[in-house]
Amino acid sequence: MSGAGRLEVVEVSAASARAVQLRTGDRLRVIDAEGSQVADLVAFAAEDPDEYLAQAYTRVMLERTKVRVGDQLFSNRMRPLLTIVEDTVGVHDIEFPPCSTRVYELMFDVHGRTGCREHLAGALEPFGVAAERVTDPFNAFMHTRNMQILLPTSRAGDYVELRAERDLVVAVSACAGDMNDCNAGRLTDIRLEVRRAG
Repeated sequence: MSGAGRLEVVEVSAASARAVQLRTGDRLRVIDAEGSQVADLVAFAAEDPDEYLAQAYTRVMLERTKVRVGDQLFSNRMRPLLTIVEDTVGVHDIEFPPCSTRVYELMFDVHGRTGCREHLAGALEPFGVAAERVTDPFNAFMHTRNMQILLPTSRAGDYVELRAERDLVVAVSACAGDMNDCNAGRLTDIRLEVRRAG
């Protein structure tokens, strides 16, 4: 996976998560393989996992709750981590937390089920990121309005591409939520393509 311009493909199976390391300038393309599938993305500074992608600071720095091409995603220290460089959907969320065992228990009265928070934590563990550090994500392809979850608009092959503005550890889940409109009631795969800068 080394070498200038080399492409790395990572398959994220439905209701699971994978993590990748990015160097400054690398590009990560998050692809909705079959359509209507949300991908939760979290990012951590490679040299210090106490610095991480922060929804709230991203909203503050952008002065809005919707993202578009050219926008940066900011850390809890208000520094850019990722820049959106391509986007075929234009519908993403930076307000909702990841689904989790606790969400299923409290909101749906479903017990013993894991969600994106647990899946992301498992993917990040080999990189030394503790489970309690899993933050509210950039919810790629998630369609929301006024704190309501709506049916996704993404189709098979749609993608959002982000450029790393520093060395990062990034984890992406194929969202496990099938109890509302989040993934149109059907869980499918996400594909990651990492294009190395050099």
